[in-house]
This record gives sequence, C-alpha cells and structure tokens, in this order.
Amino acid sequence: MLNVYQKRKLQRVLYSRFVLVALCVPLGFLGYVAWGAWDTERLTNERRVALAEQLAALEVRAGALERDLAVLENPRDIELELRRRYHVGAAGEEEYVFVEDPSDVREEAQPDAPPPAKGWWERLCGWLR
Repeated sequence: MLNVYQKRKLQRVLYSRFVLVALCVPLGFLGYVAWGAWDTERLTNERRVALAEQLAALEVRAGALERDLAVLENPRDIELELRRRYHVGAAGEEEYVFVEDPSDVREEAQPDAPPPAKGWWERLCGWLR
C-alpha cells in the first residue's frame, strides 16, 4: 500500500500540465479522425439518397419504354407512331396545308417606342422650352 506522500507525488505527476497535454494530443487526434469519419458517412448517405432517387426515376423510365415497345409490336403501330412523330405520309398520299389570306390578317399592335433618352442638360433646362 502506498503511503500518503507517495499518493500525493503520484497525484501531482498525473495532474501535471505535461501529462494533461500528453493525453489531450491523442484525444484531439481521435476527435479529428472521428469527425472525418462522420463527415464521410454523411456525404455517403447523401449520395446514396440521390442515387436511390435517380434509380427510381430510371425504373419509371424503363417502365415507360417497355410500354412503348409493347405498343410497337406490329408494322401498323410502327407506321402510326412514325406519322405522329415525324409527320410523314405513305407513298401516294397528298397533304393539304391551309394558309390564311394575308389581306385578312391584322397586323399585330407594335408597342410604343420608348421616349428618347434625355441628357442631364435637357432634364435640367427642359422646362424652359
């Protein structure tokens, strides 16, 4: 068993500034490493959520593409889709385009032009005129 003086000496050594600094340095390093790990985990979680949203959007798009492929199974459906998207016609078909008579079209009202910019002298002495 330690006597009272030895306990005080041990206490004095353990509570000295040198020992406290020696303990704080590794604790600070561990805190820094833990902070870096937490930050990395947070960024990874954000990326995971963003990728999950992107995956859900891609799955919806894949479903739409599958439905489009199911519609385009026979040549008649392919022809209808081509006509709808690209405005093409079959051989021998005629297309009529109706154009308005230019004399019947009213001219659109043009907005009034802004007044010309005045210089500082005209603004100052403009009231004399």
